[in-house]
Amino acid sequence: MSDSQRPTPNSQRSNSQVLSAWRLWKLGVGVLGVVLCASVASAQLERTGDGRFLFWPSEPPPRPLAAREVKFPPYQMRTLRNGLQVIAVLHHEQPAVSMRLLVRAGSVQDPSGRMGVASLVASLLDQGTQTKSAQEIADHIDFIGGALATGSGSDLSYVNVVVMKDSFDVGMNLLVDVARHPAFAAEEIDRQKQQAISSLQVSSNDPDYVASVLLERLVYGFHPYGLPNSGTPETLASITRADLQQFHRRYFVPNNMILAIVGDVTSEEGFAAAERAFGDWPRAEVLPVTSVDPPPPTRRVVVIDKPDAVQTEIRVGQLAIPRKHDDYMAFDLAVKILGGEGANRLHRVLRSERGLTYGAQADTEARKQAGHVVAETDTRTETTGEALRLMVDEFARLQRDRVSQSELSDAQAYLAGSFPLTIETPGDIAAQVLNVVFYELPVEEIGTFRERVQAVRPDDIQRVARQYVRPDRLSIVLVGNASAFVPQLQRVGFTELEVIPIDQLDLMAATLKREGQRARSFDSFGTFGSFGSFLSRHTAYTPQQVNPRSDDPKALLHQIIEAKGGLDALKRIRTVVADEDRTIVTPNGRTPLPTKTSVIYPDKFRVDSLLAGQQIVHTYNSGAAWVKDLSGVSAAPPGMRDDFAATARRDTYPMLIAAAEGRLALRLLPEEGRDGQVLKVLEVSGTDFPPVRLYIDRDARIARQNYTALGPDGLPMKIEEVFSDYRSVDNVSVPFKASVLSNGRLIIERAITSVTFNTRIDEKLFDQPL
Repeated sequence: MSDSQRPTPNSQRSNSQVLSAWRLWKLGVGVLGVVLCASVASAQLERTGDGRFLFWPSEPPPRPLAAREVKFPPYQMRTLRNGLQVIAVLHHEQPAVSMRLLVRAGSVQDPSGRMGVASLVASLLDQGTQTKSAQEIADHIDFIGGALATGSGSDLSYVNVVVMKDSFDVGMNLLVDVARHPAFAAEEIDRQKQQAISSLQVSSNDPDYVASVLLERLVYGFHPYGLPNSGTPETLASITRADLQQFHRRYFVPNNMILAIVGDVTSEEGFAAAERAFGDWPRAEVLPVTSVDPPPPTRRVVVIDKPDAVQTEIRVGQLAIPRKHDDYMAFDLAVKILGGEGANRLHRVLRSERGLTYGAQADTEARKQAGHVVAETDTRTETTGEALRLMVDEFARLQRDRVSQSELSDAQAYLAGSFPLTIETPGDIAAQVLNVVFYELPVEEIGTFRERVQAVRPDDIQRVARQYVRPDRLSIVLVGNASAFVPQLQRVGFTELEVIPIDQLDLMAATLKREGQRARSFDSFGTFGSFGSFLSRHTAYTPQQVNPRSDDPKALLHQIIEAKGGLDALKRIRTVVADEDRTIVTPNGRTPLPTKTSVIYPDKFRVDSLLAGQQIVHTYNSGAAWVKDLSGVSAAPPGMRDDFAATARRDTYPMLIAAAEGRLALRLLPEEGRDGQVLKVLEVSGTDFPPVRLYIDRDARIARQNYTALGPDGLPMKIEEVFSDYRSVDNVSVPFKASVLSNGRLIIERAITSVTFNTRIDEKLFDQPL
């Protein structure tokens, strides 16, 4: 921090107080919702007049408040004569109804040699029925103000519909039409195939994706859980319309389905609607699926060589227990202590103590037939060996040493404290109900969740850790510049490993390498292996067919601006007033932060937040900045003021206008696969404007954006915003929902409740009170 950024000795309040206001800005108030981008998501260093640095107070946070009683809404279950299980849950807080249809068939049921059938079937359900085109379906659900989604996973497929109460019957009719009568039109099949193959081709060079799918392949072997749900380019290309129709006929039958109806309806209304819509759908025999068993846990270390990588993606995992297992709760808490919310030894050791990474975590993936645990992080190439050694050591410590009551209590507090948030809306409740019914668990377990969490004791954690954790049989995947870090691995004890170039991976081969490829070796390590071509060999479908590429970044910028509403519309915006329901997410829980943002372009904004009943204000006024918190009103220190100014410059609308007028530079980067789709990447930068990367979806909307800023320890941090729920406001496209991640960790969620443009704002609002 420069001398000009130091607070003066005559500051009106202490540096720790200033830092408190600054930290709140960093944690959430700095994200100005619809108009401004994320600010740095952690507290900065603050230097006093004598050169000392102050941090956010280091004393531990207060213990969480006692949990308030939470009652699960009343429900009834009924099975129709054709075998359809129906659950009706009464939830009258909102005039809305969520209908979720779950089919007990996913990629596990894919025919041999036809991986990707379940995924394609699910993606095509809402792309046309026997009586409606894809556009008519979309128009129909939009007209009634509802939402429709389809998808699939390893063990299931689903159709979700959410409507207002007065459109309940319309929504139910649309649900059954989509689920029962998909058209599987040839042109839609080709389009979905092209999109899926294009996404796979992009993902094949993504270290994060490759590390994750390869770990599952190592853990599960050739069990369907170990193979990519969406298939491979080869299998997708071989799938025919007949394959899709056969899968649908075989598994989309009422006695293989569960329907949850949650919302502002009575049980009898729900059951009557289900009977009317689904009652004449005949049952059919569903044959059980046989598959190979997952292999027993075995130590295997696979290095994926990506020479241009500057950091290493690391995955460490093993086979674990299925969701229905009696030990699931205790095992899940054990993994939470290893690397989950509320405890997270991995983050503390790798990030806080060693500074090797921006974040580390571990999680359980419990499925119908089996499950696994996976720990993950990324680190600089030169610290790869040390980071891997520490991760494996933490697995061993969890198995070896009894956890403390304090650690267990922290993990329990998070799980129990966050539970009410999982049953807030009809959709949340429907998901919870379907989850327990699908896994053949008692529905009553939802209402006793917190009690069951709190019933786990340290002895239970020790028992399941010693029974199921296998530190000597871990599957390990590293993706990065192998020549730079392989020597490190031998020095820390990993001498038997396979090294495979990233463009030669073949998940369908027992050796993981393409047939005919010669093994590679590094020095005298005796390493072996090569990456088989997993995703890049098929050329019948290309990204150009799905979403034509352009080498002109200005053309892409023009598309983005047009999707926003057009350059003229953006230039007409003089003021913005937005109200948001914002939530700050920390390892200790979630904190609501209702926020009102007022903006006068180009350089005035004010953010009013309510924290625990107290008003917090952050204001930027044409180069000046001030804050108001519990200690009163004062000018913001120079560093905080500069941060406000940078936030204003990153405002989406002025940024796009400046780029269109040539005042900012543009650079088109390689496409990336994210969230199951291919996103174009446009980088915007300029003088006093560090690069901001915009990730553009097929509708030319900004799906994500990220940039780099300094964290409290002086290390760069990656800030990323994810946008959704775009709506038109005065002919300008606005994302009404967003989440903010810092180094991959969720820190903020926000939802706009109201937003207006060009509302008159009194400029005195931005003046610092005397």
